[in-house]
Amino acid sequence: MAADPYAIDAAFYDAIHGDGGDDLDFWLPLVAEHGGPVLEVGAGTGRIALPLARAGHAVTALDPSPAMLAIARQRAGAEGLAVTFLDGRLPGAELPPAAFATVILPNDVFLACASEGEQAAALRAASTLLAPRGRLALDVAGPGHWLDPDDNGEPILAWSGDVGGERLEVWHVRHDDLATQTRRLRIRYQVTGASGQVRQTGSEHLLRYVTLPELASMLDAAGLRVLDTWGDYLLRALTNASERLIVTAELVEGAPGRRVAT
Repeated sequence: MAADPYAIDAAFYDAIHGDGGDDLDFWLPLVAEHGGPVLEVGAGTGRIALPLARAGHAVTALDPSPAMLAIARQRAGAEGLAVTFLDGRLPGAELPPAAFATVILPNDVFLACASEGEQAAALRAASTLLAPRGRLALDVAGPGHWLDPDDNGEPILAWSGDVGGERLEVWHVRHDDLATQTRRLRIRYQVTGASGQVRQTGSEHLLRYVTLPELASMLDAAGLRVLDTWGDYLLRALTNASERLIVTAELVEGAPGRRVAT
């Protein structure tokens, strides 16, 4: 069994991200418009999956981290929410073909596919899971948050706050490679207790950034037609300064790349 890539991050995720987020006001209306069943890829601790379930949608939450899913299951159980949780990633997850009206990949989840080949394979797999005229939506870092090798190796305080009577600081150290469009991200969690004792732990992740033309080409190869692009969760136009790159696409029946197992 592969090691849990987010076992350490799971313990701090909800403290950092909370129950909400600016993107919820994007995802909830989008799924309401296109309907369910909905598959969330990279569901984590349920920050988006649980509000979708509260809104009455049939939700399947996919994530490669058993630690994250354990928290999500506990939260859903406490509220009596019927969410299907599945440990896995795309491609490779055992999911029924053509079963979902909407597939979403929020908040840089797609970048965790750490090579161009992995990203293309994930989109091909997602296309097989969509029902006829189903919609896929994904949200990644935009042009305004592109890779920046000038900051390589510099510790950046990404988040700080009080958690359970202790002080938590989250430090990021990045190594960006423009040639491969990748970021190796080292995260250090530093907890200072009431007595002043400091505990540290950390994780490391490899992300691959994408441009809109590259992403559009991958979607087309997977049998998905780009419908809309935006630069933020308020649906403003994508520009070179946009912090987000949000894309929605529709399944094109019979298009090259569409392969549904029977």
